[in-house]
Amino acid sequence: MKKSKERGMKEIRAMVLAAGFGTRMQKAGEDRPKPLVELAGQPLLNYPIALIRQAGFDEVIINLHHRGEEIREKIGNGQGLGIKIKYILEPEILGTGGGVKNAHQLFPARKWLTINADTVIDLNLKNLLLFHNRMNPLATMVLARGNEELTPVFADNLARVKKINGFPEKISPEMTLSICAFTGVQVLSAKMLDYLPEGFSQMVQHGYFKALEKGDPVLAYFFEGVWLTFDDPHSISQAQARYADQLKRRLA
Repeated sequence: MKKSKERGMKEIRAMVLAAGFGTRMQKAGEDRPKPLVELAGQPLLNYPIALIRQAGFDEVIINLHHRGEEIREKIGNGQGLGIKIKYILEPEILGTGGGVKNAHQLFPARKWLTINADTVIDLNLKNLLLFHNRMNPLATMVLARGNEELTPVFADNLARVKKINGFPEKISPEMTLSICAFTGVQVLSAKMLDYLPEGFSQMVQHGYFKALEKGDPVLAYFFEGVWLTFDDPHSISQAQARYADQLKRRLA
């Protein structure tokens, strides 16, 4: 049975994480599920889908929970976006780790590329995958330098991740580390998913923390381009005003 599963295993699959509640956006008065909030006339979800298609993928997996049927009805099977879409509906939300592990159990792969549904990023995914395949770490995290407003990640000058959000508490004092923000874009080996418990889990707390604890290689892929995330309607209007032309090109 195991050998049969391995024969059907893809080398890499791409996934967009779209199961979250978008609570802050709702509190700010938005009445649509966050992946369907429009940016420059298109649902946010269309941006990571387009990025994945542009990298050469012919298929993307999207996990859904909160108002999932609305999202699936709006986005459809991907025919209009030039890519096949497989949806996974989570009756109970599984978190950023559990969602990927569940997808892996349904559609096995040796590696997973994941992007959050509310992320717009000017990133060359082909170069990211070349880096990951050349270095062959347990995982590669795409990090934005000098931006620690979100999950702060500390990496050394060899692009090795040494600390995430205060864990581990003690590291070698002579290390020179860059502080960055985790964009949410990552490439994961299947082994990384073995660290996650069944059911609900978060990738950082249950996956990356375990990898750092064991000394497994987690690498940083440093990114310095445009990276946008959205918490309220004001952030949407700001992005539209500043990046209108670039946003149109992202979907081409």
